[in-house]
Amino acid sequence: MVVKQYIETELEKGKVVIMASFDVKCAFDAAWWPAILKGLRDAKCPRNLYQITQDYFRERRAVISFNSSTMEKKIIKGFPQGSCCGPGLWNIQYNSLRTLKYTNHKKAVAFADDLIIMMKAESIQEAENIPNVEMSKISAWAVNNKIRFNEHKSKVMLMTRRKRKERKEIKIYLNNKPSYSSTQYEIPWHNIRQQAYFYGTHQLHG
Repeated sequence: MVVKQYIETELEKGKVVIMASFDVKCAFDAAWWPAILKGLRDAKCPRNLYQITQDYFRERRAVISFNSSTMEKKIIKGFPQGSCCGPGLWNIQYNSLRTLKYTNHKKAVAFADDLIIMMKAESIQEAENIPNVEMSKISAWAVNNKIRFNEHKSKVMLMTRRKRKERKEIKIYLNNKPSYSSTQYEIPWHNIRQQAYFYGTHQLHG
């Protein structure tokens, strides 16, 4: 609902809207514990709760045995599937992405491991420039937080109601590489002409 309201409002003003959606690859498995602890410190978490979380992460190891061989590795990220605390701790880390210092042209909405960033612009050229500035911030965040986005599920969409002829292509750069393909289609609920750009090869990983 928030997404729809933002898009409708800006399109009614004659603006161009870019919507970028991100899907984290192996989300809960990728939750990096040092980043979660930092998020708790930044949120001024009560000391007792912080220490409980710190103890929960301490000295965890994965062990695999095969025949007469045993391998052991220290674990610093991830949660068991279906764990009670996993979703909440994941949100603590992911919240730092939502609260990055974006430009005042954007609105960010997060749900579980999915993130949508909507950006408004006055022109197609501006619509291309603004997302590229924001993508560089997201790329840096991903590197710092040991996160990878799923390049097959993440996408960018350009939306406009303008009938005049103007360039409808935009290039979105991630890691200094342009990556897009386009498919044009109609949105029934407002008959908005749209151009969609799907990420193909980008890797957001440190």
